[in-house]
Amino acid sequence: LREDTKLMRWTCLYKASLLQENMKVDNFPHDQHELQLKIGILTNRKKGQRWDKKVWDLQLATEEDSQNSTRIPHGLIVDHVKIPEFNYDERDGLNFDFVPVAYGGRNNGENGDICLEVSLNVTRESGYYDRNVLPLLALLNIVGATVLTMNAMLYFQRALLLLNITFVQVGLRMSLDSKLPSVGYEIKMQRIMNNYFFSLLFLAVESSFLYFCLQNKNMPIEVTEKIDLVAIIFVLLHGVS
Repeated sequence: LREDTKLMRWTCLYKASLLQENMKVDNFPHDQHELQLKIGILTNRKKGQRWDKKVWDLQLATEEDSQNSTRIPHGLIVDHVKIPEFNYDERDGLNFDFVPVAYGGRNNGENGDICLEVSLNVTRESGYYDRNVLPLLALLNIVGATVLTMNAMLYFQRALLLLNITFVQVGLRMSLDSKLPSVGYEIKMQRIMNNYFFSLLFLAVESSFLYFCLQNKNMPIEVTEKIDLVAIIFVLLHGVS
């Protein structure tokens, strides 16, 4: 701490777990977040005290303040940032802003204390889900849709194959659920798995309906083939969306 220059050099290293109220993972595994770190002085800020805010104004350092002690004259210098399972654009870097201190009711308008807010936009690394899980789910639904190429009279065989594929999806779902964020709302990955699961059940119900019509309503086989084709197209389009 130097009285003549009113400059304090402070170096620290943190290892922390970040908790933010506004962080939601409803788009997992394609979620994006703005991580925020607030740095401020909460004590000894009154007149005559060690950090008198009229004397020690919290601002970003300038090139003049650096006194050739650092290569990049910024108030906060980050050599590297490592956030597990997340990526960030190094070209955008960190954003700096001064905001009022909301802690302890100390926000008193223009004369209130301020703190330095450093934010970083990050994107989750979703390669595991995009290259492994989602293609497998889509392929299972495609295989399920091809079951409808069988004659509608073969209801037992069609339904058995569809339910077997559904059980495979259920096993995959149980394995993935343990790796998904535990929250009180539905996330994107769960919504995708639900859509694929209900699509297979829809095909099983459609097969049952056609078998009933063939047995009791004398529906022509040509009509059932057209209904099967529409069902296949609907399921495949629904999976793409």
